[in-house]
Amino acid sequence: MKVLFLSQIVPYPPHGGVLQRGYNLLRELGRHTEVHLMAFVHPDEMSTPRAVEESRAALGAFCASIEYFPLWAKASRAHRLTALGMSALSASPFSMIAHRSAALDQRLRTLLATARFDLVHVDTIGLDPFVRPHRALPSVLTHHNIESMLMARRAAVERSWAARAFLRREAAKLRTHEMTVTRAYDVNVVVSPNDERTLLEMTPGLRTAVVPNGVDVDYFRPEPGRRQTPTLIYTGGMNMFANRDAVLHFTTDIWPRITARVPEVRFLAIGQDPPPELRAQAAVDPRIVVAGFVQDIRPHVDDAAVYVVPLRVGGGTRLKVLDAMAMGKAIVSTTVGSEGIEGEVGTHRLIGDTPEAFADAVVTLLNDEDRRRSLGAAARALAETRYSWGIIGQRLLGAYETAIAARSSRAAGK
Repeated sequence: MKVLFLSQIVPYPPHGGVLQRGYNLLRELGRHTEVHLMAFVHPDEMSTPRAVEESRAALGAFCASIEYFPLWAKASRAHRLTALGMSALSASPFSMIAHRSAALDQRLRTLLATARFDLVHVDTIGLDPFVRPHRALPSVLTHHNIESMLMARRAAVERSWAARAFLRREAAKLRTHEMTVTRAYDVNVVVSPNDERTLLEMTPGLRTAVVPNGVDVDYFRPEPGRRQTPTLIYTGGMNMFANRDAVLHFTTDIWPRITARVPEVRFLAIGQDPPPELRAQAAVDPRIVVAGFVQDIRPHVDDAAVYVVPLRVGGGTRLKVLDAMAMGKAIVSTTVGSEGIEGEVGTHRLIGDTPEAFADAVVTLLNDEDRRRSLGAAARALAETRYSWGIIGQRLLGAYETAIAARSSRAAGK
């Protein structure tokens, strides 16, 4: 099978989120298909020529060809403001405007005119305009989140009225596209049954496939006999709104309720671009440790007693939660934070959707080592049996085969 894979970002290095999913799925696809990658370079993620070349070498181990294109909306602050302004005046969502590229469009036309592909994989709805002239090719569209729902949730927690208005309009525009362009794809790939239900409620009759996020269960594994410290940990790049909101919600609304009952506890926040508000809180409370980006989170997660996921905004499936599960951690999450992940509350994780309930769950685990170990062992077993990347890769290949068969059947008039 020869696959053309269009990605909104170069999936390297695989440090969480879409980077981790893209990298691992491409690795699995490379074992079974001839995959050709076309991706946008985000200057904030890959800022030097050396980083670009490192990514080419790493991805070239399993991609037959790699082509990169600049993301114009992130070239500078002025470019970003221009893209936001264009989106405010357009019926197109910001993601489609930000990913406009005459170079990619022309290269795609040339490539499809000179080479035969069995399928095109479009890795986000924002890239749909590139494949509209090429609908004859079997295609799948990935929804990492139901983007309209994600924008609506973000609008609900924004403090600025202008941001709320912009995001609500973005949510409406995305919903329109989710209800229309999705019909052109042979299979719509979603990352959780919840997202599948939401998408089908909006657009009945779509052919869908659930291909959840996964985890490298060999890389993420607990170190036997390691002694845990009374530390809570959260990992996630705080350049993303959902992670930034989660950490500040935790330190402002939940943390004081925990420290009042367990004064010796620490909180470790790992992730790039921590906000000034978080650093200010850490300056007056030494129990809050702001580590920023770290190359390897595993020893930090291994040391911690409880992994916290106080997310209020999001969609899809959180890879950070799967990583923590594979590390055998006791997890306390909001419902939003663990959406789309199998398992039972009380067996695989605890849930707290109010500051009081979240703090109660954390304190319970800090005071009960046996319960922590039981939750962690169950979470690790679930990660091994349901979420290893080898299993997930086979599910994506199945979606590809379904898409090709559906297109063939339609062409034959069946």
